Amino acid sequence: MGRLLKRLFSPLGALLSGQFLSAFVDNTLLFIAQAIILRDAFPDYYLPLVQGLYLAAYIMASPWVGGFSDFVPKARVLLVGNVIKAMCLLGFLFNLNPAMSYGIFGLGSVIYSPAKYGILPFLTSGENELMKANSWMEGTTIAAILSGAVVGGFLSDYSISLACIFGLVLYAVSIGFTYLIPLNPSKGHMPGWHAIGEFIADIRFFMVHVDARFSVIGSAFFWTVSNILRLGMFVWVPTALGLAGNKPVSLLMAVIGIGIGIGALLAPRFVSLRTHRRAILFGIIMGVVVMILSYVHTLDIAIGLIFLVGIFGGLYIVPINTLNEYLGDRTIGTGRATTVQNFAENTFMLLGTGAYTMAESVDIPIDHTIRWAGILLLGFMAFLAFYRKGDPLALRGEA
Repeated sequence: MGRLLKRLFSPLGALLSGQFLSAFVDNTLLFIAQAIILRDAFPDYYLPLVQGLYLAAYIMASPWVGGFSDFVPKARVLLVGNVIKAMCLLGFLFNLNPAMSYGIFGLGSVIYSPAKYGILPFLTSGENELMKANSWMEGTTIAAILSGAVVGGFLSDYSISLACIFGLVLYAVSIGFTYLIPLNPSKGHMPGWHAIGEFIADIRFFMVHVDARFSVIGSAFFWTVSNILRLGMFVWVPTALGLAGNKPVSLLMAVIGIGIGIGALLAPRFVSLRTHRRAILFGIIMGVVVMILSYVHTLDIAIGLIFLVGIFGGLYIVPINTLNEYLGDRTIGTGRATTVQNFAENTFMLLGTGAYTMAESVDIPIDHTIRWAGILLLGFMAFLAFYRKGDPLALRGEA
């Protein structure tokens, strides 16, 4: 028991504990927003609009948050991000428009994200420790997605107010854990309006090197398809499986979460930083499974396939994220590198959300949309496999 408490309150343990609680609440918010949309009879397109404002907030704030995350101690950045995310719940409680409230959550998330990954090189030593820490970070996050989705689905159906208050308490505890994380040295300067030019330079830097580009675009491709699947679940589950309400959707998302958590923990056994391109194979398998899923109308088979999607997703994304942090730590800074990655992810996800919304507006059957998401992922993996133009950083941090 003493050893467990020591690990829990160690710097890395505090980071993982705080991340679990923060991500847990994060993954209840979409279900709360959906419950508000249904309660207040918003139009059918409103859920994609909610997600779109979240992504827009991410994109618009990106030029500033990377430099902010490197200049301010990352533990304090985590605190600021959580405080802003908590304002989303206050918006839900006091009947602010759900899309606007979720946009505030997007702003908090874009501030929080570079710090949670960017501090890992400071808390670890060597490639192996960094890969393992990323594995634990992904596993912790997925455990939070799993439990948060389930609790969010149940609580939002039972009481929106209770779900909001519960989330505010957990955000407060997560903020408490940030005080157990040591303050890393400041790097760079506080970003101002010149940050836009610096951010564009960061993007160019990461796009002209094979390894760096792989870490940015590979992640963006993955989350684009994942976001389409996440939105599609709210329509596909009742249409294909005949299950109504938020609870079945949350439980199936939890199955994906379990799979991703397992895949994330297994990733260091199959992929290292120097063999990161093996991740493409897991992306290909994931795309094929998604295509097969689109033909399924039986719950048991759907659960099995969704579980596999999660496992191969976890195996894919851990080495991608680790590569980004490793290269960022040796070049422009982990905060700025993570922000470039986040910008690419959310730009692609916003385009994917727009495509999904258009598909819904012209009544394309949801099984066709899911199938095309799988095909899209296969196309993305082909791009990663064959486009090698540029100078490799060779994992040495050389420009």
